[in-house]
Amino acid sequence: MPRTSKIVVIPRPAPGSFNKNRRAGKLLQTQVMHLHRALVKHHAEVVALLAIDPKEVDTEGKVGEYAKRITEILHRRGSGRPGK
Repeated sequence: MPRTSKIVVIPRPAPGSFNKNRRAGKLLQTQVMHLHRALVKHHAEVVALLAIDPKEVDTEGKVGEYAKRITEILHRRGSGRPGK
């Protein structure tokens, strides 16, 4: 079954509702912490893969596992939109 997309219209904020110099509230600070933790997790995964010497990936099984691990990271980071 083909995947359908729904367009969500996000209205512009009211004038004066955004102040880039105003201290962020608890919700925004919590969101930053969640984003930071997610980034650290991905960073650790990428660093672990970069530590692998590509010359050591020398069997079909190793190539499959290596490609699988990289693909999983990239898919989680992707937009979810199909390519052109």
